[in-house]
Order: sequence, then structure tokens, then C-alpha cells
Amino acid sequence: MVDLVVGDLMPLDILLAAITAFCAAVVLALAFYLSKRGVPRWQSRKMVHISMGTVIAFTIFNYDNLTGPIFAAGLFMIVLMYAWAHNSKLITDLLSAGSRDGETRLNTFASGFMGVLSFAIVFLVFYSRPEIFVAAILAVAWGDAAGEVVGGPFGGRVIKQRFHNKSVEGSLAVLVFTTLSIVVSLLTYSPDTNIALVIPQILLVALAASIAEILSIGWTDNFLIPMVTALAMWLLLFPSVPLFPL
Repeated sequence: MVDLVVGDLMPLDILLAAITAFCAAVVLALAFYLSKRGVPRWQSRKMVHISMGTVIAFTIFNYDNLTGPIFAAGLFMIVLMYAWAHNSKLITDLLSAGSRDGETRLNTFASGFMGVLSFAIVFLVFYSRPEIFVAAILAVAWGDAAGEVVGGPFGGRVIKQRFHNKSVEGSLAVLVFTTLSIVVSLLTYSPDTNIALVIPQILLVALAASIAEILSIGWTDNFLIPMVTALAMWLLLFPSVPLFPL
């Protein structure tokens, strides 16, 4: 369990930081390459979301203290700055590769920033229950990504009706994979929870996250989905958990 202090860098922290920074560099490089090869932007963008969301979700609570995540971010920035020194357009090209169609690089930056802000809020508010944070981040990494992966190619084929330009097929994918995210988080960090007994609550949490995804506009989904998922889990699964247990 990560302590909310800046302390000594442990060997496990160094290993986790190196793995995280390496994964981030490889995933971004691959996304950049795919974008240059003409692959649709949403595919490379969702690859980044799925990969890095999963890595962060399952490593953050294994650090000894906050020095580990800071070290991981520093390693990644060193790699990024080294690459930028050899290609001054790298940052803008990466932002373009991660942008939605018709979206500006500023909106892409806002999307990433608000997503990180949402994760930070959930992490601090529900620090005593890691499963809430993990479910919140996976709801974006898996649930929201599934909505675009399914809704993009297959949305509207069976049911033509759309809401906020979101297909029913895509929204159902969000519901299914958000449910999976919650189940995985509970199995990993809450072994004392009997999944079979809380299936109705899990489905309600996933439904709330899916509604947030449907109602979100543009980049706001990266902020709303984690917040709604965390709040719903707190209310329906862990109502006695104190907030801000710092």
C-alpha cells in the first residue's frame, strides 16, 4: 500500500517505475507510428488508454511511497525529452495522433489533464479503498474504450437510434466492460467481498458510469466516468468508508 509521503526509493519502486516508463514510451511510440501509417486516430488513442490505464491501475498501490510514481514520471519525461531533442515536432505530433477527429490539440491536452485530475481526486478521496480507484481508472481504460471499439465499427447496425451521437451497441459495451472493471478490482483488492452477493450493486455502478459516458460531451468523459464510478461504488458498496482518510 503506497504511503502518501515522499520517502526513500525502494528496489521495488525502481522496478515498477522502470516498467511503467518503458511501457509508456513503447505505447506512445507505437501509437505515433500507427498514426503516421494512416491508422484511424481513435485506434491509436484507445490503445494508449487501455494499455496505460491498466498499467497505472495495477502498479500505483504497490509502490512504497510517492517517490516511486514521481520517479516513474521523471523517467518517462527524460525519454520524452530525449526524443524531442531529436525531433522538435514530436510533442505536437503526439497530441495530433491522440486527438479525436475534428478535435484540436488543446482539447486533447484538456482531455488528458482532466482525466489525470479526476484520477488524483479519486485516489485521495478514497485512498483507504484501492478497489474504488482501480475500478474508476479501469472504467475509462476498459469501459470507455470498449464503447468506441464496439460503437465505432458496429454502432447503429442493429439499433439505429443514437443519443449524443453515442450508439446503443457502444453504450452496452461500456456497461459490460465497466462491470468487468469493477469485478476485477474487487477480486484484486477486496477478497473479503462476495461478488455474487453484490452483483445488483455492481450493475448499478456500471449503469451509472455508462450514463455518464452517454451524457458526456467531447473530452468530459475522461473526468466524469472515474468520478461517477467512484462515487457510485462508495454509495452502493462501501458507504461506511470515510472520505479523505489521510
